Amino acid sequence: MLEAFIYGIIWCFAVYGILVMIQEVTRNNTYRKIEENVKLIMTVKNAEDGIENYIREVSLGRNFYNNLVVIDLDSEDETLCILKELEKENINMKVLNKDEGKDYLKKEISNNY
Repeated sequence: MLEAFIYGIIWCFAVYGILVMIQEVTRNNTYRKIEENVKLIMTVKNAEDGIENYIREVSLGRNFYNNLVVIDLDSEDETLCILKELEKENINMKVLNKDEGKDYLKKEISNNY
């Protein structure tokens, strides 16, 4: 009797594990499809003190760099230089100045609506 009870518990855990695995596989595929259509657009101004760490943390664990657009709003400090250096590090992100950012946003909005 005890042996049947133990086998029953083992089977419950096995079935539960299979269901969780199916759920995770489905969830991962769904997120990949969504991420392809999502763009993270940031506007920054005079943020040299923390912009590099922030961008690195935003992308931590995820591949947001492929969909990251940073628009500098005429910073008076070294923000734009820091962003350009990050872009040179082979981080696949777009860095735009204020005028380029306006044009980019107009184009993206008109293409999607």
